[in-house]
Amino acid sequence: MIFSSLSDSFNESFSAFWTKRDARERRLLSIGSVVVVCSLIYFVGIDPAITSKNKLQKEIPLLRQQAAEMAGLSGQYNQIAGLIAENVDPISREFVDSSLQRRNIKAQTLSVSDSVVRVQANAVSYANVMEWILEMQKVARLSVDEAKVSALPEPGQVNIVLTMRQQRGNN
Repeated sequence: MIFSSLSDSFNESFSAFWTKRDARERRLLSIGSVVVVCSLIYFVGIDPAITSKNKLQKEIPLLRQQAAEMAGLSGQYNQIAGLIAENVDPISREFVDSSLQRRNIKAQTLSVSDSVVRVQANAVSYANVMEWILEMQKVARLSVDEAKVSALPEPGQVNIVLTMRQQRGNN
């Protein structure tokens, strides 16, 4: 009801405004209104779409080239990863034991079977353990399957239980 009275009052005031204008002014106002509406439609709906389309058309060749390069690099990675995995010697207890001794880590229990290494050590330096894990990842391609680390009251000292698996070409 309020809106109908507002629209009626707007219609009356617009009719009064429009009848006071002569034909030439009405034509100019109509043309101006059409220009404003067309401009709004163009700048709000059409121009952004055209600009985005042109931008995408310029970027598509570059994106295709990048996708081709990534596919080529992925193929190279797969070839190299296969070669690296094949050239890794099987892990041995002696190798793991000597690497632990170099890092001053005394293992309470150490077992090496197939490509799985299990290590338990008490009161060892956390920094030494992390350096040893990194060394084993690089040298023997061991990855950590399971790790239990317990902090001790002494700063930097931990108890560890690690299960690591060697990544080989046949895994």
